Amino acid sequence: MNPRLPVLLAAVGLILLAAALREAYRRRRRRPSPPSEVARYAGEAPQPVTDYTTALAVGALAALRAGEVLDIVGCRRPRGAIKLELRLRAEPYRTSVLGEEDVSTAIGRCVNDLLGPAAETVGDQLAGIEEVIRHRRRGGPELWPHAIDEWASRSRLPEPAVAALHDTAERIAAAEEELRGAGLLGGDEYVPTLLAVHWGQGVHLARGAVATGWLDRTRGLNYLRRTGELARRWYPSSRTLLAAQLLPAYLSGDPEAIRWARTAAPALLTDPRSPLFGSKGDGALLGDRQRSP
Repeated sequence: MNPRLPVLLAAVGLILLAAALREAYRRRRRRPSPPSEVARYAGEAPQPVTDYTTALAVGALAALRAGEVLDIVGCRRPRGAIKLELRLRAEPYRTSVLGEEDVSTAIGRCVNDLLGPAAETVGDQLAGIEEVIRHRRRGGPELWPHAIDEWASRSRLPEPAVAALHDTAERIAAAEEELRGAGLLGGDEYVPTLLAVHWGQGVHLARGAVATGWLDRTRGLNYLRRTGELARRWYPSSRTLLAAQLLPAYLSGDPEAIRWARTAAPALLTDPRSPLFGSKGDGALLGDRQRSP
């Protein structure tokens, strides 16, 4: 037997073991941490309303999940944790016609995709549900089935497609009823659009990217201001804004997400420090707080 063979086998074994350990470490780093159930705030007293408060309300759910503070633009998590999250979200944007992009460029593209010119367009995975929801706005909940039938007739949709639209509408109504039962949607309120699903993630990523220097601060603040304007245009209350971001989980019947929402989200509407809190107690977006100069 060649005396060098055991040495070679041992070396190969060590190389394979090292590769396996590296892969296990990478997978562990990519695995998301359990979502936080306790909201964090910068101080003990409510923050005055600013140009960014509505955007912070939009991003409050994503911030709560990540364990980030909710009430100020500046992030309080360790920079390493923020950068890891940003790297993972930036991966699909790293490749362009110019080749491999750096992380800051990729995260800028990601945030722009969520909060930029296409911010009022729902992503493909939610487009079908969004289409059905927007038909309700044409005539209200009572005429919702008729609005669907009228649009389907004009579009000459086949009967199975029309039946699928009505099935989606029934599922949306049932999910909204669950949200009402959990105190996350008012008795006479409905989700007007799912746009906040994208905006919430965009605000959270923009805050983190500004904190790490991967997004120009002025550009990031402009995104936040614009998101606040869009939220006030599309959502009549804090509850509808919050419910919109939770509706996909209720529609999919995700038990862990629903349990987390029922445990963690209600406090966002009742804690005076929360940007989602309405001081009148009516859930109106920003309530009647006084805007700071």
